[in-house]
Amino acid sequence: MKLFWITFMVLGTLFVTAQTNVDLKSSLPEDPAVSKGMLENGMTYYVRANSEPENRAELMLVLKAGSVDEDDDQQGLAHFGEHMAFNGTKNFPKHELINYFESIGMEFGPEINAYTSFDETVYMLKVPLDQPEYMEKGLQVLYDWACQIDDSDEEINAERGIILEEERMGRGANDRMMKKWLPVFLHDSKYAVRLPIGKVDIIENCAPETLRRYRNDWYRPDLQAVIVVGDFDQNEMVEKVKEKFSAIPARSNPREKKYFEIPGHAETLVSINTDKEAQYPVAFVYNKHDLKKSKTLGDYRHSILEKLYTAMINSRLAEKTQQADPPFLMGQSAYGHQFGPLSTYVSIAVTQGDKMETGLKEVLLENERVKKFGFTETELERQKSSLLNNMEKAYNERKNTKSVNYANEYKRNFLMTEESFPGMENEYAYFKEFMPGIGVDEVNALAKEWITKENRVVVVTAPENEKTKVPTEEEIRALLDEVENTEVEAYVDAVSDVPLIADEPFGSKVNEERSIEKVDAVEWKLANGATVVVKKTNFKEDEVLFNAWSLGGTSVYPKESDVSANLTTDVMTESGIARFDEITLNKMLSDKVFGLNPYISDLREGFNGSSSVKDVETLLQMLYLYFTEPRFDEVSYQSLMKQYATVLENKSASPEANFRDTLNVVLSNYNERSKPMSVERLAEASFPEMKKIGKDRFKDAADFKFFFVGNIDLETFKPMVEKYIGGIPTLNRNEKWVDLGIRKPEGVVEKVVHKGQEEKGIQYIVFHGAFDYSGANQVQLDAVGKILSTRLLEVIREDKGGVYSIGAYPSSSKFPQPEYTVAISYGTSPDKLDELKKAVFDIIKEYAENGPTEDELSKAKEKMHREREIQVRENRFWLNNLSNTYYIKEGDFSEFGTFGQLVDNLTVESTKKAFNNYFNFKNYVSVALEPAE
Repeated sequence: MKLFWITFMVLGTLFVTAQTNVDLKSSLPEDPAVSKGMLENGMTYYVRANSEPENRAELMLVLKAGSVDEDDDQQGLAHFGEHMAFNGTKNFPKHELINYFESIGMEFGPEINAYTSFDETVYMLKVPLDQPEYMEKGLQVLYDWACQIDDSDEEINAERGIILEEERMGRGANDRMMKKWLPVFLHDSKYAVRLPIGKVDIIENCAPETLRRYRNDWYRPDLQAVIVVGDFDQNEMVEKVKEKFSAIPARSNPREKKYFEIPGHAETLVSINTDKEAQYPVAFVYNKHDLKKSKTLGDYRHSILEKLYTAMINSRLAEKTQQADPPFLMGQSAYGHQFGPLSTYVSIAVTQGDKMETGLKEVLLENERVKKFGFTETELERQKSSLLNNMEKAYNERKNTKSVNYANEYKRNFLMTEESFPGMENEYAYFKEFMPGIGVDEVNALAKEWITKENRVVVVTAPENEKTKVPTEEEIRALLDEVENTEVEAYVDAVSDVPLIADEPFGSKVNEERSIEKVDAVEWKLANGATVVVKKTNFKEDEVLFNAWSLGGTSVYPKESDVSANLTTDVMTESGIARFDEITLNKMLSDKVFGLNPYISDLREGFNGSSSVKDVETLLQMLYLYFTEPRFDEVSYQSLMKQYATVLENKSASPEANFRDTLNVVLSNYNERSKPMSVERLAEASFPEMKKIGKDRFKDAADFKFFFVGNIDLETFKPMVEKYIGGIPTLNRNEKWVDLGIRKPEGVVEKVVHKGQEEKGIQYIVFHGAFDYSGANQVQLDAVGKILSTRLLEVIREDKGGVYSIGAYPSSSKFPQPEYTVAISYGTSPDKLDELKKAVFDIIKEYAENGPTEDELSKAKEKMHREREIQVRENRFWLNNLSNTYYIKEGDFSEFGTFGQLVDNLTVESTKKAFNNYFNFKNYVSVALEPAE
């Protein structure tokens, strides 16, 4: 069921259900569109036909075993064993699995991957369906992963270094503190001593047979599920799955599979942890509860209550961040499954350094207020409406649900939570049936159910410095008692029922209309000078995407205004709009499914947004008000400044933050306009200047271009555009951006940042230079990145075992001057930085001398074709294409549609030439992070 809440579950707006005559004790049905069954050997299967995306299938092998099943001498080997699945199986020796799937356009990472957790190990594979062979190979991979992984001594020993580098990259302040508080939170459970990454000593020194023992115990069909979802004939696929996976023999005398408890405790446990590299204080209060599995209609109804409660408490907590001196940077409360047999109701406060107790107290007091007085009828009705509208959107989009989302839903059904999957049609029907009957009293009752003294754990993580006042355990316990005994007042829900727009805009008509046949779009020129481009699609039933831009950005202001200009839109969005502050606005629009965010970048200002089909008018109304009645609230400004200062205060303690700042400063050649943000720079911000800049950037319709893509009825949409965009004032400024002269440094620049206590190194190498901006050169540069990334993984990761991840990331830009960059990044042991850098350079030089092989080029081209197959079915692709073509080519679409031919035109010789052009060893930036000296 979580499938439909992934996007807006934790902090989103939520709703509820109705009084009904249905039997709430009846079992939830399983979606009839899914073929689910169990083979005689005990293996479970799920098969579903789904055509989104077209010509693709999503395959998973799910194992009900993870790190919690490890013996004492196997800590880390569940995860190690997952790695080994890619290093040789019976039918795919050594690295042939990756080689084969890359040859048909699938990429290791995005489309071939796996993960290990406490209770599960999951393997994921995407396959194209052009040829029957591809699916046959995909199913064979799942079969091999289930029972035919080699686990050879040679490959196990070769993989140790990669896993150690993965462990190294996870090190840092949060990891060190987590390893202290997690055993307290898990309180004498086996989970406390079975972190999936495991123990370094075991990873380094375990006998290969120890890993093979783990696989022999747990990789067996009664603990496995095969999931296949995609664009195929479902009945045929079911028969294929049955025939293939029934051949795996059932395990005789299998080892007993135990399910481990997380023991309860009557007393409150407290864990206080500090670290010199931590960046800000966080306090957690966990109320632990046994996992309750959703099996009946009553359980489903109860889950709606939970969503309503979570949304309402978080709306209240968000209001507190609007104060001039907010008690916390962020406060949240939520109920949900944690892991294993454990659910939690957790309250979190991210605070200022000197306000840890204040921040935690305010979050807990708001929860106490709910416990004593509950939510109001108006809050509940507002959230009901919001949740139901989001559910309606999910229902409208049900035919466009991605195969991976279905696969993940069935995965959760098989694993610990045994989450039901009644299907979207049933879920929407339940919402409409249950929603009217849900009353405020039963939602309020959850507070006493969730907020208890028993099984309570308080965790504090904080910077270790003089400015941060960290409470003691005694002070935490005293605070908990104080909250319980504090007299709180009932919440007053101030609401407004006035219209969003006080005076309807007069608007202006479309003067010119032009069909853009190459992309099947239309361009409207309005009488006020605005340019609007619209493309109707059928990729999603209930989605409209939007962006708009104008030239100028922060570049048109002096450097003294940089901080104010960069933060202006943050203040705008936090201030509300027109007559309404942010709190009132959020309540007014809580039943609308839309989002709109203004931005000001270096060279442009504009908006990004989206909406459901029925709420597109609200999107246009908000857009109109940002131009005509932007709101700048000084209290919101002061609140943001407090929050930013807290985040920046301990930024310098972080090795990674220091490294990023150094890299950015060096890449800008120490330009004054590119200095990193700091507490000192933040002091340059000016509220009056922000107000002036915000009004100046968004006031001229003729200077903007507006783009809409989605399920748009042009006949009804056009009058709304004329009314709202046509109602924006016009100045006919025709502004341009200003070239600030920010350039990357010429020559070779090498820097080393010495920061941090861990033996942890990070390397960034950025090649750069002038670029002949064209579609052909962009395609060639992309191919270079794909070829180089694959080779780097093969040599630096697999052969040398020196890194966990590495890649080459090309990019190009036309403004303010055409340039390219190719960034190569990886983490490793500090003592390997020089060795691996030389190895990277050697690989590049080899390509510059000899070019790639035909096979390497073929794989890169296939990946590019496969990516484009998916992209052209996405609204986001078309929105970006329309917007960028107007920005970069002034709306000239004459070359559109040539991508496939440009890819096919790539040759070994052209790619060899590109390696010589784009990797100049006399012109690059290298920045490395090493531990403090």
